[in-house]
Amino acid sequence: MRVYDKNFLAKSWPYGPNERMSPILASSWWAPILQTAIGGVIGGGAIAGGAFGSWFNWQKERQAIAAALAGEVEAAKSVAEFRQFRPIIESCLESTKAQGKLVYLRFSFDDHQFPVFEQNVSKIGFLPQDLARQVTEFYSYARSSVQDLRTLYNQDLNDWPLPAAIGFLESMIKAIDACTGLAEALVPRLRQEAARSWEHYFGLK
Repeated sequence: MRVYDKNFLAKSWPYGPNERMSPILASSWWAPILQTAIGGVIGGGAIAGGAFGSWFNWQKERQAIAAALAGEVEAAKSVAEFRQFRPIIESCLESTKAQGKLVYLRFSFDDHQFPVFEQNVSKIGFLPQDLARQVTEFYSYARSSVQDLRTLYNQDLNDWPLPAAIGFLESMIKAIDACTGLAEALVPRLRQEAARSWEHYFGLK
């Protein structure tokens, strides 16, 4: 059996005979550690809260852009139908072919046909990828049609060779048809996206 020196504990004890060991929570080095830990939790919560706030704002802006674009696309389609661009151009084309002489009408129009798209073109990426592609495709055709109307208004097609003028009018009809088809498919998608709130992402609706 091992025998310990009775003075062993006294020799190895770091405190004096009348000193007590302080509880760990009262030690001088605990406070900074506790403050750091609490600060990390609070800071992490603030970052998470800020990230959610940014995501929430992005969702609201996505809805607003989808709704505004839906309105603009539908309005463009309605204006084209009201002003009868396609029927008039088609009638002129038929008369031209029948008479062997160019017949056409000019249309006046606003230079800025698509203010919503122009002001939000940098935010189209807020929409889902396939929907953003549809939006871009529609406006590509729509702006091409506007450019054709501008050409029709500014230039005298009588100075063109007749086959070139006929080809131009035919291409205008094709572009208008393409715009109409794209608009009919796009507007319901945009309205659906505008109605899809952030709750849908979490399965709450």
